[in-house]
Amino acid sequence: MRQYRFVQYDVFTDVPFGGNQLAVITDATGLTDDEMQSIAREMNYSETTFVLPATDVKAVRRVRIFTPGTELPIAGHPTIGTTFALAHEKIVRSGDTLPVYLQLGIGTLPIDLLFEGEQLSFVWMHQPVPQFLPWTGDAPRLMQALGLPLDDLSPESPIEQGSGGVPFIFVPLRSTQALMRANPGNPTLSTAMATTDPNTGLYLFSCEVEDGKESVRRSRMFGVQLGITEDAATGVAAGPFGVYLLRHGQIQPDQDGDVRLYIRQGVEMGRPSLIKVGLTCEAAETGEAGEPVNVRDVRVGGESILIAEGTILLP
Repeated sequence: MRQYRFVQYDVFTDVPFGGNQLAVITDATGLTDDEMQSIAREMNYSETTFVLPATDVKAVRRVRIFTPGTELPIAGHPTIGTTFALAHEKIVRSGDTLPVYLQLGIGTLPIDLLFEGEQLSFVWMHQPVPQFLPWTGDAPRLMQALGLPLDDLSPESPIEQGSGGVPFIFVPLRSTQALMRANPGNPTLSTAMATTDPNTGLYLFSCEVEDGKESVRRSRMFGVQLGITEDAATGVAAGPFGVYLLRHGQIQPDQDGDVRLYIRQGVEMGRPSLIKVGLTCEAAETGEAGEPVNVRDVRVGGESILIAEGTILLP
């Protein structure tokens, strides 16, 4: 009987049973691709990660990320949560030279760590600067699949497809009430997304600000094509979302070219999450709505809390 230890984290929260659940297989050496996919399906969280020795000498570990249906080259809450697991396992420690590096499917990415004493308290992952394309689908059909009237679509910004490694369709809604009413369970939703990439998420957000601050937003992510009905926190979409808002003039950099964004997600699922986004652009860059913005660095960060430990038994 083979035994594989796992730890379970709630990510993008500091409260048990909030945030996004993640299972981390702390040493996946010996598991086949099919076994990893089967374990991810058994765990049935939005993602499960598998920690392996790195093949890149710069990286502390290689991390493979699986949804219940497929493997992803990069994801946000799995990267943040796995880093917390590596600290729990004493693989990364306070005093390590920063950034540390994790080898993901997309490549080796830098990770910044904040410790309180010997305890890891916050993780920033650096993400590729996203690219955007026009969305060529039919908006009335998409809104109908979401169970929303066309009037709930905001005229302030376009529906666009963007990717920092995993593609998402970004859909601006007029209000938080519209966001709350959206239905992820319509079987026609995948077709209505009108994308040729089979692993695309649908990222809905409210154009209403939270707490009277343009830097605080609400979102939801429907991942029918990823094997996820709805995701409680989508870090790999959060970075591109910040750049989307910047490109379309909904947030502005400060005089040093820095942007801070706080995203609340998972509220409708009863698993509230808080995702922090940091962007660094050219100091003089302000941009016109819809115009390219010279973003030099994209960071997504958050907290995590250990919730369970256990062992998987395999023949």
